[in-house]
Amino acid sequence: MSLQTRLRLAIGAAVLAAVSISLLVGAYLVRRSLEHAAFSGLERQVALLAHEDLHPAAGQLGRFLATQDERLSVLPQKQARLLLPESPTGRITINDREYFYATGTSGPDVVVLLRTASSVRAESRPFWLALVSAGAIGCLLAAAVAAMLARNIARPVLRVAGASRRLADGDEPEPLPLAGPSELRGLAESFNTMAGQLARARAAERSFLLSVSHELKTPLTAIRGYAEALDEGVLRPEHAVKVIRVEAARLERLIADLMNLARLDQQRFVIHPHTVDLAEIARETAARHATRARELGVRIELDPGTDAFATADPDRLLQAVSNLVENALRCTPQAGAVTLATRPGEISVKDTGPGISPEEIPHAFDRFFLYRRYNGHRPVGTGLGLAIVRELAQAMGGDAHVTARATGTEFTIRLPLPSSVEKLDGLHAFTRS
Repeated sequence: MSLQTRLRLAIGAAVLAAVSISLLVGAYLVRRSLEHAAFSGLERQVALLAHEDLHPAAGQLGRFLATQDERLSVLPQKQARLLLPESPTGRITINDREYFYATGTSGPDVVVLLRTASSVRAESRPFWLALVSAGAIGCLLAAAVAAMLARNIARPVLRVAGASRRLADGDEPEPLPLAGPSELRGLAESFNTMAGQLARARAAERSFLLSVSHELKTPLTAIRGYAEALDEGVLRPEHAVKVIRVEAARLERLIADLMNLARLDQQRFVIHPHTVDLAEIARETAARHATRARELGVRIELDPGTDAFATADPDRLLQAVSNLVENALRCTPQAGAVTLATRPGEISVKDTGPGISPEEIPHAFDRFFLYRRYNGHRPVGTGLGLAIVRELAQAMGGDAHVTARATGTEFTIRLPLPSSVEKLDGLHAFTRS
């Protein structure tokens, strides 16, 4: 059963129940009003008749007058007390026929006026017909209102359902209009946001897969080509082996980066946060890359800040900073410098390379973006190092940022600050070590 049908039935049933209850209460009140009007009419007539000279002759048991629907009796009070209830108005049954009655005192006698209940009901028939007609009209209006409300409520939901089916089939539906009540507008807005994010994610996934396949194919093609040339004796073994070794190392780095990203995406990296001295992380990173920097003719400089502590996983943070330093060493020309600066909760890597343009900053941490942008123009890595840096920073509760400078680029990892107790424990730990 569709949502629109359910809404129609639910709203219609609710309105029908309300109309039915209203009709029942109205019928009860109308009946009470009609009976009260009948008794009031009898009382007025009895009051008029009591002033007339309708007394029975001496010795008679009473005086009786009758029409088809009414009975008039003038009885001595003693006989009236025997035949009638004590109430001056009410109902009485005579010869299996129900009557409404009213009594009035006229000297020593009692005037009794009776009217058949069937005549009173006959007089009330137009009221009942009017009441039933009003109820029927109310039900028809309720059905129309229920259909209109159900359609207005279900239409945006049906639009979202249809767009969801198209989205599940791989299509890109048009943005849904933001109309109707606030809840339905919120539903349409949430769907539009989700559809946009999914479209961007699909595009990024396609671009990522294309880039990965291309980057895997390039070293494999080189390795295969040089291996065939070596087999055919076209190239000297020393040259071919050197190229194959370089391309194999590049392929190994790419696969390792892909595995790291896969673990980060699946949250399979276990983070062990501690209070770390960022200056110590900077010194260890500089020591790791000192040999490579000398080979490239680039200086690695340290700019340690005071009280530069943060809460992070030391191993993961060292991995992220190492990726930034490797990237900076590739981009920095000979005689340039790579500077590691630390501040409380921040560690940054600055280079004196060509830098990136301001419009490229929002995409600097996208997978393969800088690789595709600068491949062939300057040395680049696998295209995944910066993406891993951001994923690691976010996994440790921080984030990574990039700033374009007048000369070069500055990458910064921001991390949570430790509490004063944790900071003191970390300081003692580094002092003991």
